[in-house]
Order: sequence, then structure tokens, then C-alpha cells
Amino acid sequence: MKSTKQGRGFTLVEVLVAVALAAFVIVVSYSFFNAIEKSGKFASENNKLQSLIPPLYLVLLKDFESINTHYGNLSIHRDLDGNLKRIEFYTESCYYYPGICRVRYYLFKNNRFHVLMREELRLNSVTEKGVEVPITERVVSFEVLTYSGGSWVKGSSLPRNGLIKLILKLEGGGELPLVFKVRS
Repeated sequence: MKSTKQGRGFTLVEVLVAVALAAFVIVVSYSFFNAIEKSGKFASENNKLQSLIPPLYLVLLKDFESINTHYGNLSIHRDLDGNLKRIEFYTESCYYYPGICRVRYYLFKNNRFHVLMREELRLNSVTEKGVEVPITERVVSFEVLTYSGGSWVKGSSLPRNGLIKLILKLEGGGELPLVFKVRS
């Protein structure tokens, strides 16, 4: 005797199992591709920061290691809250003026971005404005520490040993500590 039932479709259970499997595959695939995308963004951002370090370090190294204390000491200017406003010193590594010049590093801030600036002034300039050059846009804040008594402390002037640590706080939460020995 033949069955009157014909195999014309899927049962409800079969359809539900197929939908559940498809949803599982889609969720797993989305998670996998999302993780790969985040990893790619992180690697790209890390690459940008790493490409920033060598040219920034070379400019700072040239400036800080050629500080000339015969014309004046390294000055660290702070606001009333103790936040660093600018660093100022005399150097022999001038880009725009021959001989010795006065250099200032400060952070220019506005609503959209922060820029670490380098300003170069003539040695006996009567004006307080010199040649301003943006160094990098990735620095959110910076701090200067001096080595005194076996530890690093917030600096206000150059110590006898001539060691200073410049800490650049980068966007995204990273820090770049740079240590320089200043010749006197």
C-alpha cells in the first residue's frame, strides 16, 4: 500500500533549524570580519604614530643637544596651575637664522586640534614674534622633567647634570618619553 503523503516541502522544524544555522553563520562571520577591521585600523594608527617618531625625534634631538647656556638657561614656563606653557632656550641649531637663536616649543590649541609648535627668534630680536613652524598635530600635551636627586621631577630650570625628559602625550592615549643630555 502506498502512502498518500507526498514530499512537497520542508517541515517547520527543518526551516527553523536552517534559519538558526544561517543566523549563526552570519553572526560568526560578522564578528570575524569586525575583529579583522579593528585590527587593521589599529595597525594603521600604530603605523602612523611610528612614522611620526623619527623625524620628530631628530628635530628635538638637534635642538636640545645644541642648547647654548652661555646666552641663557633653558626656561620652562608654567601657568598658575603648574601646567607647561612653553620651553625656551638658546641654540646653535637654527633653521632660519645664522648663528645662535632663541627657540620656543609650545602647544597651540583650538577647538579642532592641537599642534606642537617650534618658534625661532633672532638672538637680539626686539620683537617677540619669530618664525613659527608646526612640528606635529598628534601631541595633545607635553611635560618636561629634570633629573634631580635620583628621580625625575617637574622641571623649572636645567639641572647640573643636564638631563631632561620631554614627555609627549599623543592623541589616543599614548606617551612618547624622550631623554636628552644638554651640553653646557
